[in-house]
This record gives sequence, structure tokens and C-alpha cells, in this order.
Amino acid sequence: MVKLTHRNSRRVGLFLLLPMLATPLLAGTVAFYRHPSLTMREVFRLRLLLSGASERTVDVGGLPVRYFESIPKAPRPNQETLVLVHGFGDSAETWSLVLPRLKHEWRIIAPDLAGFGRTPIPPEGMKFSVLTDYLSRFLDAVGVQKAALAGNSLGGAVAIRYAAGHPEKVSHLFLLDSAGLQPGATIHAAQAKTREEARQMVKAVSGTNPRYVPNFVLDDIVRNAQEPARQQYRDSDEPTDVREYLSQIKAPTTVVWGELDELIPEEQSARMHAEIEDSELIVLPGVGHVPQLQAPKRLAEIIRSTLGSSVPRGR
Repeated sequence: MVKLTHRNSRRVGLFLLLPMLATPLLAGTVAFYRHPSLTMREVFRLRLLLSGASERTVDVGGLPVRYFESIPKAPRPNQETLVLVHGFGDSAETWSLVLPRLKHEWRIIAPDLAGFGRTPIPPEGMKFSVLTDYLSRFLDAVGVQKAALAGNSLGGAVAIRYAAGHPEKVSHLFLLDSAGLQPGATIHAAQAKTREEARQMVKAVSGTNPRYVPNFVLDDIVRNAQEPARQQYRDSDEPTDVREYLSQIKAPTTVVWGELDELIPEEQSARMHAEIEDSELIVLPGVGHVPQLQAPKRLAEIIRSTLGSSVPRGR
């Protein structure tokens, strides 16, 4: 017979709880091993929800578009709206490190582009014009009359086309390593078919040469490249080309580029800056293709200082 002291009781109780604690941990480990990108996306989703953002779905011409929305607790009259647009094959969760840093200051909306994340492929198929059209109709559906837009990669190209076609609805444009100056090149570069191609893609996006990327991560990249939405977009006869739209942009524009981006090299940032009349260029040292994940604090500071804020700096 073992007599349990208070300390021993705690030890035995912890021992009995270990299987219960280990089960979700083990399940999470297995899930990450099998689907690392989906697992990380769920982590980012929880981060957004814990920050106070709401996850919603709105009907846009029969297409259920999923989005996150954050509204300040004390909204101001004529509250500014900030719309965050993700890139190719990505989802709204990519903004999970930026949105919480700005949540007190603006109404923030982060949608899944049509066909990506948890938004289905539209009946019109995956094309550049279709993605832009659904973004436009989505903003109308959620009551956005005018907004600042921030778009990364393909999201930047969509934002450019939208801003050119709706100058009265865009107050400011943030282009983060935007696609569109080399039609097709960026999208096809993301079509990894082998582990080695996936490794090169990691290098191009991160801007560094990782010493070791696990094979299960590389396999996940290859598997994701075959998703129907990505294949349809890559096979579209409509190129992701923004060259004709740049001179039509009327909104003040901030071009933000990662110095180490090898997917869309920094030299393209200078071309984009030169073509957009009212624009400034900010190059981020030590950053690759995805500044919202690689430099979220710096990006939030750029957005805040550019748009202005009435929120005390201590918040």
C-alpha cells in the first residue's frame, strides 16, 4: 500500500494525465507531418480568432467567400477600411501576424481570393480577371465603399487591376512584392514537381538557402502545387499582366519589396515604382517574398505611418 502525500498525489495525478496531454500533442505532430502547410494555416487561423477577428462567409453571386474581419472597439466616424489580399495558393491566414498589430486602428478585412483558402473555385474558372471581379463584388457585398488595399504577390496584381478599374474606391495601395510584370513567370515558378524544385522554391521565397528542409515539407509543397485551383490558374490563357494598368492608378501607392526576394526580384520594384505616378518605394533588408510573415512588425509600422493613426502608441 502506498500512502500518497500531497506532493506524491500531484505527481501521480500528473502521471495519469500524461496520456490525455500526449494524445492531442501526438495527433498534432502527426497532422503536421502529413500536412504541414494545412497545420500551420490552422495555427494562423486560431491566432486571428484569438486576436478578436471574426471569421465570416458572404455570398458573392452564388460563391461563398470566406473572410476575416476586425473592427475597432471604438470605431471613429468615417472609419478607414484596410483590405488585405493574399497571394497565389495562399489564404487569408497569411495576415495573422499583421492584422492583430493594426486591429485597434481600422476596420480590417482579409478575404480568401476566389478558389483559394476556404473559398471554392468560381464557376467562371480560375483567371486573373475573374479573381479581380470577385474581389470587387466581395467588397460591395461587405459594404466597403472606399478602402486602402494591401496585396502580396498575385494579390498585389489583383489589387492593381482593381485600383485601375475603380479609382474612386481606393484611398491607398500597398504593393508587397507584387506579381504582374513578368506574365506567367511567377506562377510557373511556383509549380514544383519534384523535391529539388520545391527546395529551390523555398530558397526563392525565403531569400536564403536553408541548410535543411525536411522531405515531408518538400513533398507537401509538391502536393499542394497540384491543387485544382492552382492548376486551373496556371493553365489559364489569361496572363497575370498588370503593365497596362500601372499608369491608370490614381491612388497614392507604397511599393514594399523584400531585398532578398528571388521569386520576383527587387529590380521589378523599381519598374513598378517608376510606372506608378504617385508612389514611393520601400525595400526591406533581410526579407524575401512574403513580408507579412517575414517582417510583420515592420510592415505594420509602414501601414500605420502611411495611413496615419489616432490610436495612442501605447496600445
